[in-house]
Amino acid sequence: MKTVSLAEQAVIRKDFHEVWDSNMARSTLLVVPLLMVVIIPIVFLVITCNVPPSQVNGVDQIMKMLPQEVRHFSIQQGTFYVMTNTLFPMFFLMIPLMTSTVAAASSFVGEKERGTLETLALTPMTLQKIFHAKVLGCVMLSAIVTAISFVSFAIVISVGDIVLGMPFFLNWSWLVCVFLFAPAVTVFGVVFMVLVSAKSKSYIEAIQTSGYIIVPLILLFIGQFAGVFSLNAPILLMISVGIIVVDVILWFVTARSFQTEKLLR
Repeated sequence: MKTVSLAEQAVIRKDFHEVWDSNMARSTLLVVPLLMVVIIPIVFLVITCNVPPSQVNGVDQIMKMLPQEVRHFSIQQGTFYVMTNTLFPMFFLMIPLMTSTVAAASSFVGEKERGTLETLALTPMTLQKIFHAKVLGCVMLSAIVTAISFVSFAIVISVGDIVLGMPFFLNWSWLVCVFLFAPAVTVFGVVFMVLVSAKSKSYIEAIQTSGYIIVPLILLFIGQFAGVFSLNAPILLMISVGIIVVDVILWFVTARSFQTEKLLR
């Protein structure tokens, strides 16, 4: 296994500090996970526990979405189960996607805005090593935020399971989301942003462009919640493998096209 050189570690530390020093990037890394996997689940849990089932619209449709093995759940249990396994995975997967693009935008486009890319290119490091260090740093930062977010989410949902008398929420679908889907979209977000950085003139422009890659993720899970199709573990596994294949292709494309002249345009 190839070790990370001291020079690459220095680039990674520098990027970490610069991302954290950016108010917009720091706010995104903190606020988005807090909202998606802590505040929204807590609000939904409180509503589920306190609002009478008769006052909830679409209860019949929600109960129809339950798998056969949990059809015995009460309305409150069934509602919480459906949200935990249909809508909340989308909220969770937005975190690695958004944090990776924000980190990459700060690392690549932000370098251009700060006028420090030329200085970095003049160091003894080759462009490929700079590319690898920056991508690795963005992936690591996103992975850290995602891991903390999932632990926080697991605590909230576990409390909900205990309160409602339900079994532990973690199933095969969630395992695929956490250990395959999330890493796959993390790498995708970073390499996609590298491609975007060559044409983006500012950090804000790069972030706006990256917003388009969230749309397919939203449609994927909204389609499931609407009953158009069902996303089980095998399907999520196939989607994850497909994204990984795309990641590998984009990695080689971006690595070969990573040139200082293109980024400085």
